Amino acid sequence: MIAAAPVQTHEPSSMTSEGTSEPVTRGQSKRGHAAQSKTSRSARTAPAGSVLGFALTWSLMITGLTGLQLFLKGEALSGRTLAVALMFLAGSFLGAIFARCFASLICRWRKTPSARFASLFIGLSVGTAGLTAFIHYLHFSAYYAQWHGEFGSLHRLVEIVMTGASSAYIFTVQGMQLLLPWGLALLFAAAWDYARSSRTT
Repeated sequence: MIAAAPVQTHEPSSMTSEGTSEPVTRGQSKRGHAAQSKTSRSARTAPAGSVLGFALTWSLMITGLTGLQLFLKGEALSGRTLAVALMFLAGSFLGAIFARCFASLICRWRKTPSARFASLFIGLSVGTAGLTAFIHYLHFSAYYAQWHGEFGSLHRLVEIVMTGASSAYIFTVQGMQLLLPWGLALLFAAAWDYARSSRTT
């Protein structure tokens, strides 16, 4: 007697092609959403950290250069030299932040390496020198404020203008000597590094 061949029955499986693809799709979407949100968070935090890191590095280099120049000039460590170092530290830090924001704004329209180089070079030189000079003016003005006239008077306005002109002259003659020529080399190096990188901020 010939045995009947077993009949293969196809039971409906709960894991159909659609059923198998649905959990995978959900899992992938969850993982993709988490990765996307993580990437977006890092994209939001990375520029700020990059700018602050650059500003800190630039300020330390400029302050170190200033201290070296004062040492080579035979200046002893005193309250005056410490004030000069702190002034350049604050001015270069704020100047570097201004430079990166300025370069990021320019590079939204011009993304070529030459535009990146020029934007950071201009922003860093103007920001560092300008903000350091402004801090020097605030210190200079606070010292001579005790001899100024009454607030709002024409005599007080003239004194403020003359104090600003004197502060600018002193900083140009004495302060810029601490940055040149090696500060110019640091400026070229920072602009060249920014030009060859792929950062947009």
